[in-house]
Amino acid sequence: MTVNENAGRNMPDVRTLEKRALSTITLMAVIGLLTVFVETMLVPALPTISEELKASSSDLAWVLTGYTLAGAVTIPIVGKMGEMWGRKRVLLSIMLVYMLGLAGAAVSWDLLSLIVFRAVQGIGMSAVPLLMGMAMDMLPPRMVPVGIGLISAMIGVGAATGLVAGGVLVALLGWKECFWVVLPVVALPLIIVNRFIPDVQQRRPARMDAFGAGLLGIAVLSLLLALSQGEMWGWTSAPTIGLLAAAAVLFAAFVTQERRCQEPMIRLVLLRNRNISVAYINMFFIGMVMFMLYQTLPYFLGMPTEAGGFGISNQIVIGLFLLPNAAAQLVSSPLSGRLGQRIGHWQVLVIGLVITSAGLVGMALLSSSQTAILITVMIFGTGIGMAGVGNTNLLSCVCSKEVFGTATSVNSMILTIGMSVGPVAASMIMGSVASGGSSYANCWIMAALLALMTVVFTLINRARLTSGIIGVELQEARLPEGD
Repeated sequence: MTVNENAGRNMPDVRTLEKRALSTITLMAVIGLLTVFVETMLVPALPTISEELKASSSDLAWVLTGYTLAGAVTIPIVGKMGEMWGRKRVLLSIMLVYMLGLAGAAVSWDLLSLIVFRAVQGIGMSAVPLLMGMAMDMLPPRMVPVGIGLISAMIGVGAATGLVAGGVLVALLGWKECFWVVLPVVALPLIIVNRFIPDVQQRRPARMDAFGAGLLGIAVLSLLLALSQGEMWGWTSAPTIGLLAAAAVLFAAFVTQERRCQEPMIRLVLLRNRNISVAYINMFFIGMVMFMLYQTLPYFLGMPTEAGGFGISNQIVIGLFLLPNAAAQLVSSPLSGRLGQRIGHWQVLVIGLVITSAGLVGMALLSSSQTAILITVMIFGTGIGMAGVGNTNLLSCVCSKEVFGTATSVNSMILTIGMSVGPVAASMIMGSVASGGSSYANCWIMAALLALMTVVFTLINRARLTSGIIGVELQEARLPEGD
């Protein structure tokens, strides 16, 4: 028997390789789920925390806002670090910091310490784009869209399960004990990653553009701070206008810095590719539409029945209304990756946005029935899962492994900005109409129109979008326009 024959017999078959790939994807998805789970886990406990720490509702909001702000600022920086030093190494490092944040929150002694440790936990939001980059590095090309789909689904699944399971854990154990429970659950998959997941990434030697990173971080922080606090401070108040103006100036300075820098944080030349620029604009509106529902549905369910709601005060029950959304995303997201390989990723994006619009319109028209709410939430979850995956895979069509991490990091940052704008838009829409159930219906109709507007935008640009190709190399000096 020849050496080649022995080697052939020892090589795993395609089915075995796909099983290994599926195990790897599942492990990565669990890590992504846990980081989002912790973000919403404390929501049911906020009244208890307010009572224990003698905190006002406006001060308490920083427990959630601090997490989001820290995550949005660190996402592009961590993505660049992953390109330079290896995504596996950076993932393990940031998750260790994340675990320190969990332990710190478990022993927090006042509101300020809790907010600080929650901000430390916010770095865990950077794990999702790192995991997508690892999927691109490790998986067979035909499995990449499925991996991206499953990891993407964890955003919705983690948020919904965090509300439900978080409520149960708080009721049984207490809010501080929740962090001790989550800590070993986070540690286990990281140990498995460290032991069994190989580091196959080809690193690109580079230097961190510290000045550019600082400009981008402060710009994003200023923008999100203005958006999150604008309603309380007043949209025409000096702090809000000052932060928005500072964000605009800092973003302009960042663009100037990136054009001059030999090793930029973000290669602005990437934006010449139509897939990437369209995907970024779409992702902003996807995040906005998503949180126009997530922000308003719990309040609608808790509204008194005479005002058009259902009078549900139990946070766990409210969380259960979001579970069909999570389940639908868990199913539709990985399947959307496969579907995109067959019909094209922009087609999946468009179909998903149309389904999302249908779910929102159905919710607005049938909001008097709890059963209808559950069904339309599931329709919404199916659509938003498809849209998110189809949009992210527009990037995978043209990005090489070397730049995919940075591209998805910027994508995640833009999603976070859209998620911050969504509640602001919902509040403005509801404030401009009569109170009661009709104001929520108007908000959902407007969200549906935004989703359809994104469909129109994608269709206008469809002739310049590439579909069905994974990992086409991007040139440093010049990019194709997506042809």
